[in-house]
Amino acid sequence: MSSSATTPSTSTANIMLAVFEKKTVAVDLYRPIRNYICFNYSEREAQSLEDDLQTLRSLRSSSVESSPTSPPSRRDSLVSYFKALSLVETRFPISPDKDHVNAVTFTWYDAFKPKAKSVQQNIHLEKAAVLFNLGAVYSQIGLSHDRSSVEGRRDAVQAFISAAGAYAYLRDNESVKASIGDKATVDLSVECAGMLERLMLAQAQECVFETTIAKGSTPGVCAKISRQVGLFYEEALASLSVTPLNQLFDKGWIAHVQLKAALFYGEACYRFGLELHEKEEIAEEIARLRSGIAALAEAKKILKRGPRSASGCYKQARS
Repeated sequence: MSSSATTPSTSTANIMLAVFEKKTVAVDLYRPIRNYICFNYSEREAQSLEDDLQTLRSLRSSSVESSPTSPPSRRDSLVSYFKALSLVETRFPISPDKDHVNAVTFTWYDAFKPKAKSVQQNIHLEKAAVLFNLGAVYSQIGLSHDRSSVEGRRDAVQAFISAAGAYAYLRDNESVKASIGDKATVDLSVECAGMLERLMLAQAQECVFETTIAKGSTPGVCAKISRQVGLFYEEALASLSVTPLNQLFDKGWIAHVQLKAALFYGEACYRFGLELHEKEEIAEEIARLRSGIAALAEAKKILKRGPRSASGCYKQARS
């Protein structure tokens, strides 16, 4: 389903998640598209596009069919393949329509429920799966950076933001199209893409928070950044707590996000409390600290009874 990694510190707060890529089966794009070009244009046109068709075949093999290479190499292959698919779509549409390239069938397995699969003659299923995998690879790159250094945290931020961007583009451009006709797997749904976007933004903002703490920023600045981290986690948790995602992800995934939301809520309360203490606003400081302690106490219970609904957990006024 997912993998997690830590920085050299073993603190729970430092654990983050990466997404495994979707699996597929080999598909011959070369022959069906070449036959389509010959029939609708000419043999001469097909010959002139021979190199492009071979490149398309090679890109699919290297990006989604072959044995895993390094994450940066897979990222570059996926980007190139997605661009190629976008060009193919404009001239040689792949769909069940009799006037389209209809001899190509894509098969993709759910990243979180590998026994579930979608089989479609639909180029948008292919594009959606490639975008999903691009986000997954970026998340893996984010985890690979050493966040104990300034450079490592900066690079991790960029990787997680790029992952969020891939999932946002999937949600806004390909999720619905991939479900036309035969329904796509849940991991390609609008709901899942949106949840993964918020999760990746949360992890990017968490890296920013780590840098803010390392720089010795003021309690007020630290409080605002930690609160934003918590909000992103809370938004991801809200999606994970309802259909269809509450049936897709296992309890460990949900518990992780719920704990992160509580931890950063408590962190924000603590940092706001420090700022209020400096201003001698003791009554509000106590209220903030009590609110944070209550959230952390609730999070502690999660470890004993398992994850639950996110509703009602975080009642502090947004700051």
